[in-house]
Amino acid sequence: MPITNYPDYMSAAGKPGQLSNFQDHMADTYAVEAIVPFGAAVQLNATGTAIKPIATGGAVIGIALAQNIHDWVENKDDQNYPVGEPAAIVKRGRIFVVAGGDVVNGQSVKVDPASQKFVASGAAVIDVLSAVFKSNASADQLVEIEINLP
Repeated sequence: MPITNYPDYMSAAGKPGQLSNFQDHMADTYAVEAIVPFGAAVQLNATGTAIKPIATGGAVIGIALAQNIHDWVENKDDQNYPVGEPAAIVKRGRIFVVAGGDVVNGQSVKVDPASQKFVASGAAVIDVLSAVFKSNASADQLVEIEINLP
């Protein structure tokens, strides 16, 4: 029997970086060069050996996947990947992020490197290639995006 109503089987979004449903997703693992918050857009460092949060002039390679081990096992609420740890970076799938302004379902996704939030437009923003908003949201609300990077 197919799953037709995801909220019956998966809790609603509670934090950035949480997957939004059980559809196929793909994540790669990278070393962390600078602290990466869950749900943050990331880029490779200059040598291509580690990741860091997106900065002006960078290219988004994915979104940091939230890890529940911090909440349930270690009883922490730090909501980030520390320096030197491995990080799961979602390249394909649906994931929740924080909106930096009003966004509408179907708009192309961009990220503001100054605020580290996801927007539909603005000055000095970076395109998240092959990504669209899958819900409506206002500033500082969780919003679902679908990303499809190689």
